[in-house]
Amino acid sequence: MAVAIEEPSGLAVDWIAQRPVLMDFGGPEDIGYVPLSEAAENFHGIEPFERAVERYADKVAIYDGTTSLSYAEVLDRVYGLARQIDEMLPKGAVVTSLVGSTAAAPIIVLACFAVGRTLVPLDAGHPLERKRALFEESGAQLLLLDANAKVDDSFIPADLPRIKVDATMETGAERINCPADPADPMFVIFTSGSTGRPKGLAFANRHASTMSQTIDTFHLNENDIVLGLGSLTSGGSRDTFMALISGATIRLIDVKRAGLMEALRVIEQEQITFMSFVPSYIRMLFGLPGIEKSLRSLRILDLHGEATLPEDMALMRSSLPEHCHISITLGATETGLVFTWYAKEDKIEDGRVPVGYLIPGKQVAIIGEDGNSVRPGEIGELVVRGMLARGGWQKGELTQGRFLPDPDRPDWFVYPMGDLVRLRPDGLFEHHGRKDRQLKIRGQWADLGAVEAALRSCGGVADAVVDAIGAGGSEQIVAYVVPEKSVDAPTAAELRRAVATATAEHMVPGRIEMLDAIPRLANFKPDLKRLEAMLA
Repeated sequence: MAVAIEEPSGLAVDWIAQRPVLMDFGGPEDIGYVPLSEAAENFHGIEPFERAVERYADKVAIYDGTTSLSYAEVLDRVYGLARQIDEMLPKGAVVTSLVGSTAAAPIIVLACFAVGRTLVPLDAGHPLERKRALFEESGAQLLLLDANAKVDDSFIPADLPRIKVDATMETGAERINCPADPADPMFVIFTSGSTGRPKGLAFANRHASTMSQTIDTFHLNENDIVLGLGSLTSGGSRDTFMALISGATIRLIDVKRAGLMEALRVIEQEQITFMSFVPSYIRMLFGLPGIEKSLRSLRILDLHGEATLPEDMALMRSSLPEHCHISITLGATETGLVFTWYAKEDKIEDGRVPVGYLIPGKQVAIIGEDGNSVRPGEIGELVVRGMLARGGWQKGELTQGRFLPDPDRPDWFVYPMGDLVRLRPDGLFEHHGRKDRQLKIRGQWADLGAVEAALRSCGGVADAVVDAIGAGGSEQIVAYVVPEKSVDAPTAAELRRAVATATAEHMVPGRIEMLDAIPRLANFKPDLKRLEAMLA
């Protein structure tokens, strides 16, 4: 259905709030699971996890390659740490943590949730300059460290109070009753900072309903082993906590440090059933020898964060077991999940893989250049409304950021995403790049995303990133290409011809740089600043 409301700008916007299919349509509909609850919106703090402990107390909840903890053991550690935090800090105080992909990381998050303290987590494996920048924005009054891991905390003032968290030690602590306001900021995540300083986003203590939808989509259950490839300071938090409230096991691994071959070994030997990551890394994983044998246990491969191409679908289908479903999701750190679906090849039109159906609980508008909703089937900028991030986070304070108040619901916000989308007649949405990735080259509009897709579709190309340099009419498209190692690399002339054929002559890169690998940020998105520095 479409509902017209009056926006603060004075423009009438048609909000789309439809979902023609169920969350698990075309996916694991035959797999049994326990829905979180219809009352999920009323769950706060760690109540969903406590309910999981009641069902699965003795089952393995977390394994990081060294430490294995049952659900009951995790809850014991959470209660113990929660009491320590409560004794050291008043309500409303801010905590930061500096840990890697270890069992201590989710314990720290749950403990802060349990006592209503805002957590700004730092990943010990991230570059020093990023950790320092994030700490300066945190406003933290307490630092939590992993007692069983050595990390460099020299950039943090020595007089900041510290707690060392030992995930292997039983505490015997009891539950602490410390209710938090559902609207209070509980968790702060920073964006990638691909083109500038990372931006903090605060999330409120009321997102169990979002996890409920995720579990409904994937049918996560006590038989699943989820591979935690992402950092808990970014998208990896979703995978970790949907596992811990559904009875599954989360297998944490630092893929940057361990490498893709170790990730492949873990998938095969530990019988991973669910994996979610960015397509560029999945492409590299699928290029490793023995991939078909290693993926036999996988039942869901979830792709997010980057465009999925038809060639990606063909590559993955050729190696995945027949029972494995490919899920595609689109959202943003600011909005959370917006679209999702189980991809089917017969739904791909004009070489474009849809990003999915709109999820329940969110509404979207597709806005044209005039600020009004586009006509059905036209491309426009995506604007999302619903239960989004609580706001921005700067120097330990909640800010409004780019979020607009919703005129109808005080617990909802409105956010312009900058993505260009089209709604098909069948209810699927297509992604048509980003508004900030379109520019004029020699007086004609060019889409950097389309150039990138054309390069990735070329034979002999393992990865590609496209950017623009220059300004004031002298803009130039630059392509960074990683050739496949098993075949002869395409020449720059061949790549330019391929782009001209797939897009337009004026969109052909003026400069093509061949690289061994694309430098990436902490969340695995391309590091555009480092790429531009290579041109100097």
